[in-house]
Amino acid sequence: MSERTPMVEDEGAIQFAYGLNPLADLDEVLDADTFAVLRAWRRVLRRQGMIGRDPRRYGGLGFGNLSVRDPVDPRRFVITASQTGGARDLRQQDLVRIVSLSLARFWVEAEGRKPPSSETLSHAMVYAADDSVRWVFHVHSPEIWQQADVLGLPGTPAHVAYGSRIMADAVAALLQSESARPIVFTTRGHGDGVFACGNDADATGLALLQALARGLRR
Repeated sequence: MSERTPMVEDEGAIQFAYGLNPLADLDEVLDADTFAVLRAWRRVLRRQGMIGRDPRRYGGLGFGNLSVRDPVDPRRFVITASQTGGARDLRQQDLVRIVSLSLARFWVEAEGRKPPSSETLSHAMVYAADDSVRWVFHVHSPEIWQQADVLGLPGTPAHVAYGSRIMADAVAALLQSESARPIVFTTRGHGDGVFACGNDADATGLALLQALARGLRR
């Protein structure tokens, strides 16, 4: 097991401590069918510039991450690893299984070959807030984020920083107050940050693309 302590609050930096249990090269984090769905939607969102790596954006760091509730154990979830947004395609080794976590300790226990996404705790709070949610897509979209009020999208408060304990609490509160699923919401304290979550991957992805289309009309 490896362990890492929290890093400074920069874009893409992991704010929590974590333990990472390595997997063998042949071990798969997700079953083939679920992986195919996750991979397909990542391709779609990457083509729209909502996931990726661009030297002109966010200091050249990778952005955007996707997750799915573990089909085998719904208490767990699988998320794309830290700084994999720039990868041309998704591979099993780019995934991390979140086994357990403690918000009080700001600690994540994971299985995989790479560190978990810096937004892991935000994803975790979405799953904890609503047992019906199976998919969470976190992207960066200035077209949606800048038009959030006009589009009538809910959002976490502007003073709440990404990846923080307060952000996790804010996401949980938002999901508890908003009943629509799938839902698209913004993180107003995390520039261009947009989340979509729901029970069905296609419905969740389409809700995100519809928000993008509406934002582009403005």
